[in-house]
Amino acid sequence: MVDMSGEPNTPYDLAFSFAGEQREYVEATKAACEQLGLRVFYDRDKSNEWWGANFIREQRKVYGSQTTFFVPFISTEYLAKPIPLDEFSAAMMSAVKQGDGYILPILMGDVQVPPDLLHPHVQYLRVDDLTPGQLAEQMQRRVQGAEAQGQQRREVASVVKEALEVRLPKVVPASFSKYRELDVVFDYLATQFEAALPQLDSTGFVGTLSRGEERLSIRVEHRGDTVYSLDASKGGGGFGDDRLTFGLGHHRGISNGINGWVEPFFEKDAGQPKLKMMDFSMPGGPGSGEPILTKEELFDKLWQKIVAALESR
Repeated sequence: MVDMSGEPNTPYDLAFSFAGEQREYVEATKAACEQLGLRVFYDRDKSNEWWGANFIREQRKVYGSQTTFFVPFISTEYLAKPIPLDEFSAAMMSAVKQGDGYILPILMGDVQVPPDLLHPHVQYLRVDDLTPGQLAEQMQRRVQGAEAQGQQRREVASVVKEALEVRLPKVVPASFSKYRELDVVFDYLATQFEAALPQLDSTGFVGTLSRGEERLSIRVEHRGDTVYSLDASKGGGGFGDDRLTFGLGHHRGISNGINGWVEPFFEKDAGQPKLKMMDFSMPGGPGSGEPILTKEELFDKLWQKIVAALESR
């Protein structure tokens, strides 16, 4: 995909997401795509570059903003594994901004896709009907179509730029709502924790998530003993109903167990919603930690707290 200046604004045309059981077909499709000149994100190509890095975080960046199309190869195994579902979640967040057509689903075998994951009206392809080469040709047509649309947008933009080149004020959009953004953050945290917690099993810990309409309750156990807890609630504790409050750790903080909160706001310079955070759970009190976060940074901060607490045991 190209931007208004004619330069590529995503390093990849296609980003593949799949379960390991389907790697042979996916690798064949990748090879066919690259023969057609398409830029494909494929996990094993990054094995050395991401050595020592948090690969889940790096993949979220790709699926969230660094590809023109996200291509999930959905199989029974895909739906049963947390990492592919985490990849799909990152792509869905981007699809809200990108619009219809960003996700190009491929179904593998006799798989039943839950309607909350993929809307029944979304068109998909099946590998039973296509060879890797034929699928690559279908993808090439979609990428070429996207590039053609980008060229049209550049032509219009150049006319507008010549006619009017003035500085416009940075304002909060009229459609921005703190309460709506609070719901977005709440749902995002629930989705991310739901994908991340099962991965603790391999380290000897068990993580569970209980979700209500207004509250998330996360517990981490070791041999049946609760070793960490995290509660997130919309409002509560006298902090206002436009904030997400937290009870972090396995101790009591201030105000009935609440020792942190975030409040949504629209950062005009960045042009996107962000979160003001107050964290009383760290040594040093309210001044500790990062005061301004995105929802992605908030999840990472909360997850790192859990990891640090478990590592200190």
